This record gives sequence, structure tokens and C-alpha cells, in this order.
Amino acid sequence: MQRRAQDLTPYLSGDAITDYPNLANIPTHAWRDMGRIGGRLYGVPLERPLPGSTLWINQDLFTDAGMKEGWSAEDFTAVARRGTRGKTYMLGAANGSLFGNAFHSAAHNAPQRWAVTEDGTFLTAAADERYKASIAFQAQLRKNGSYHPDATSISQIDLTTLYYNGTVGSMQDGFGAYLPKYRESRGKMNPAAALPYSVGGEPGGIVAARRSFGYTVLKKAKKERVQLLLRILDYLAAPFGSKEWELVHYGVEGVHFTRGKDGSPEPTRLGEVENNTNLPLKYLAEGPQVLFVPGMPDAVRALHTWQREVVPHAIRDASFGLQSATNNSQGATLKTFLDDTVTGIVAGRLPLSEWDAAVTKWRSRGGDRMADEYAKDYAANT
Repeated sequence: MQRRAQDLTPYLSGDAITDYPNLANIPTHAWRDMGRIGGRLYGVPLERPLPGSTLWINQDLFTDAGMKEGWSAEDFTAVARRGTRGKTYMLGAANGSLFGNAFHSAAHNAPQRWAVTEDGTFLTAAADERYKASIAFQAQLRKNGSYHPDATSISQIDLTTLYYNGTVGSMQDGFGAYLPKYRESRGKMNPAAALPYSVGGEPGGIVAARRSFGYTVLKKAKKERVQLLLRILDYLAAPFGSKEWELVHYGVEGVHFTRGKDGSPEPTRLGEVENNTNLPLKYLAEGPQVLFVPGMPDAVRALHTWQREVVPHAIRDASFGLQSATNNSQGATLKTFLDDTVTGIVAGRLPLSEWDAAVTKWRSRGGDRMADEYAKDYAANT
């Protein structure tokens, strides 16, 4: 990045950002979680809402099985077991989602990847007893038959199909997936974001997402070129409700969309086809996210009610926005090692006792170095 990408600090910091009002409108939390490299800005972040990995449930299936507000881990187990019958499984999981491990570890109030102490020490979630307890909890759910039998091999795309047709009663996905969940399931089933269950009487938490989904970098160039590209990104980052936002997200009125009775855009057949090719524009720059499901105000109200209840209990990964050379070079491999161990335990191929040995090995292979590097970057940026 430092060698090939444009340092945007002179263009976007201080009063310089006023040349790009829409970029200035991107919330501070997105810039913070994008992070700096060597104390400098090298990108424009894509802001995202606070909720992260979410358990999306089939509201009707869970209600019929006895779901209630303020449920406990024991209640969750009973509902999952009661609703699983015939060819219907209350818990679906895709290859790579670790049986919905993010939802369950947060409900157990375990740290999400990294926690930081008051003195700046970084602690891995893997060594936390609450994280280990969440693995054991999922292993019991798997053992009692609540998970779809193909949970270790099915793709996220195929799992989504099973979710819509009622074969599985739930699936883990990002909170941002609410828009297709509500639009594509209309008339088939009622999706809802699940409230976390409590463990030992303590209210469960949810996963806090990185507030920058990604970020756009520019190649090194002359000042005029950089300013031109930033003006383009500024246009794409226009806020919700503006004509620019509407054009980027829905295309040309009368061609790609018409308006519903409430004035919200409704894609035409051409819009559904051509707008798919325009999706990359939204991943270059975008205004602050809002809750919006065209033509479905009740869905927005339900999501907002859910957010107000769970956001105070969101658990944030303390490493967001920080740099670790070891994580950059070995993080993916080390994560896969731990993920495979989680899958093996939940699937019943490994005993729970294997977890402590796996964590020790992970730490010796680079986990402890990551903790030290994050601590140093944290100290340099606070």
C-alpha cells in the first residue's frame, strides 16, 4: 500500500475534506475502522451499520416452536429441537460459517477475535472460556439433530435457497443481507433477525461489525488526477434520498425503475438485469447506510426495533482499524486452523478437549505475535 497507493491524507484530512462534502459525510467510525497505515490515510471507507453476523430466522417456524422474548440458552435448545422434524431442520449452516459460531459466541458474551484490557494488552477470544463454552453448546445442538445434516459442506447460496423454501429455519448471514432477505422471501416466509439468548441469566450479546466493509484506494498519480477521482468517489457517496444516490442504486427512472404508491423505487425487468452490472459502483464509494426496504415499511420498523434492543450489547473486535504484520502474512492460515478445529468439535469428529491444545498451537505459530503487534499499533493510535 505505501509503495503503490496514493497517500490521501493531504486531500482528506482537516479542512481539505470540505472539497468533498459527501466523503466528509461518511461517519468517523468508518474511517476509524478502515484504519491508517503508518499514521496515514490510504483509502475511502465503505460505511456499514454496527450489527455484524446475524442469525436470520424463519419467524413463523420459530414462533410455532415456542420462541419467546427473553429466551435462555436452554429455551433456544428446546425450540431448535422441537421445530426440527421430518425434512425441516431449525438450524442451517454453510461451509465456513462454523455452525453459526459468531452468533453463539456473542450470545455467550465471548470476545469477538480480540479484546483489549485497560492497559492495552490484547487477548484472543480463542482462549476465553466463554468462547469454548459456545463451541460446546453448538456441539450439543449438532448432537441432538437440530442442524441440517449437510451443515459442514453446503454453500451459502444453497443454504439461502433452503432457508427460503422452509427446509432450514435459520441461517447466519451479515446484517446487511436484510434487503434481499425481505425482498426475495416476500410471499414465501417471514424473515427476522433473532434476538440473542441469555446464558446463566446474563443477557447475550451480538457481533459488532467492522464499520468499514472495505475501502477504495487510488494508484499514485498527479494531483489533478487524484482530485478528479476523489470527485467521482464523492458523487458515488451521495447520501440516501438524493438524486445521485437513486441513480447509483436504481438507475434511470422510467427505464430501470418505476415508483410504487409510496414513492419508493420498484425495479423494472431491465433494471433487475442491468442494475446487477452496476453493483460494483456501490463498492467504490457509498453514503452512510440507512434502513430501507422499498415498499415494506413494516420490515424497517421491525429491524429498527431489533437494533434498539441489541446494539447496546454489541461486542466489538478490538483489532478493527489496527495493523499486524503477522496477521497480514499468516492470519488467514491461522484462522483456518482454528476454524477447522471448531468444525471438527461441533461435528463430533474431535473431542472438546482438543480445543485448548489447538489454542496453544495457534498462539505459538503467530497468535502471540499478533497480540503484541496489535498492542503496539493500538498504543500508537490512541
